Amino acid sequence: MTRHTMIGLVGAAVLAAAGGGYYLWQNHRPAPVPVAAPAGAQGPRIDNPLPATPGASLPALADSDAPLAAELAPVFRAPALPELFYPTGLIHRFVATVDNLPREQVAADVRMLRPPGGTLAVSGQEPSLAIAPDNSARYSRYLALLASLDVTQAVAVYRKFYPLAQQAYEDLGYPGHYFNDRVVVVIDHLLATPDVDDPIPLVHPNVMYKFADPRIEARSAGQKALIRIGRANAAQVKAKLREIRAQIATSPQA
Repeated sequence: MTRHTMIGLVGAAVLAAAGGGYYLWQNHRPAPVPVAAPAGAQGPRIDNPLPATPGASLPALADSDAPLAAELAPVFRAPALPELFYPTGLIHRFVATVDNLPREQVAADVRMLRPPGGTLAVSGQEPSLAIAPDNSARYSRYLALLASLDVTQAVAVYRKFYPLAQQAYEDLGYPGHYFNDRVVVVIDHLLATPDVDDPIPLVHPNVMYKFADPRIEARSAGQKALIRIGRANAAQVKAKLREIRAQIATSPQA
């Protein structure tokens, strides 16, 4: 099992959407899924339009890390971007992470936040192997970061930098598709994660732990992350996601 975490709060302004503790169990990049624009399309279908920020002056995407970091720091009530963040490629990391959360895996090299120390805490032995109750404590720094997030201010930053996120999304292989719609779809997908009580049984068939319940193991990377961090932590993440959705979405929740 690789021990990489993507506590990927879904983005520069939706920064809590993956929230709370994205723990990768695998470390290879999923195949990209590019989507071509429909022939003759006049523009993307937009279900959740974001109002533009009047008078916003933006850098080029390649030069956006420093200005974005400066505006994100106050979102977390901090003097600088918290050290848990990787400081480069912020918008690209955000967009790629959001897009991949409903898929089977998220590539380790697009994670936004540094992994926690230590290893996944387990208890017992097979056939009674399970995630240990104290494993949720490993995510305390990330939950504190999530709790500090000022959602209204975060959404304002997201709206300001949205044109660059849209550019990065199209660069990822989605011309003619609107990124904020993808964000809302991903939030709804994460909110649909079932609540699972402890103990959560595991199996250890090789170097990686897996969920013993095949119905859980078959879920997406993002939903398995929310299950893995523990029910109480997941509830905090979902509460923040609902706050974010209320400010960026116009379509009803799926």
